[in-house]
Amino acid sequence: MERAMCRAASTYKALIPPLLSKAYNTRPAAKSWKPSVFKQANLPIALSWDPSQPVKDFAAAHKIESSEAVKTIPKQTRLTILRVQACRRHAFDHQHEPYLQPQEHPLTKKILWRCYEWKLNRPLWLYATATTNDGSTVVMRRQAECRTLAAIKAVIKANGFDSDGTALDGSGRVLYGTINLVIWSPKTLLNFEWNDLVEYLAGLVKTQILPSYVKMPGYTPMDSQRPQTQVPKPQTQRPNSQRPRGRKPEGFTIV
Repeated sequence: MERAMCRAASTYKALIPPLLSKAYNTRPAAKSWKPSVFKQANLPIALSWDPSQPVKDFAAAHKIESSEAVKTIPKQTRLTILRVQACRRHAFDHQHEPYLQPQEHPLTKKILWRCYEWKLNRPLWLYATATTNDGSTVVMRRQAECRTLAAIKAVIKANGFDSDGTALDGSGRVLYGTINLVIWSPKTLLNFEWNDLVEYLAGLVKTQILPSYVKMPGYTPMDSQRPQTQVPKPQTQRPNSQRPRGRKPEGFTIV
């Protein structure tokens, strides 16, 4: 009896390490994650973006690129809480691509309609994306995005352009492209001095964006071609408002 109990105990001890190793191997190994992959997981970015065919046709007709075309501009080493990305073409926002998937979504037409209006009236598209790396709340991230957009608009205005990219002197020049501001630490950005933030963005805009993103007079918003794909305007009125009214009284005139 004692020998049987000793054999059972030895067998149990021999089985414990394989069982534990097997159990731990099924869990995700956090140590194998790279910092870059961990940061990308916190970004609201659709990494495997595969839009539907109507969205592809719209983007091809209006010459709108994916958010992957927006790249980080070089010489950004002083301020690590903010990264400025830019592209010489118009591109979708990171936060819009989850609504442009092959599955039907109620906000798809609204986003495409807004991009169509921007294509007609805005040579410069500005975005701001705040991450959750520092555990900030939604209110903090929204305030950080608004503060960064206000700073970049002030810098662009100081260089002779409005927030839409049109020259203020009426010369016909435009600032054409897409600028995306990625905020890695919204809490730190909210406590950052306003003048220092504007000075940092002014240096990047003056050296990296203005020399390559300014187009001379003669630019047309739709790149000299009006696209064939039209987006229906989203319905903003009540359905009953489209019904015909009663007959106008006799003698009724509009002065």
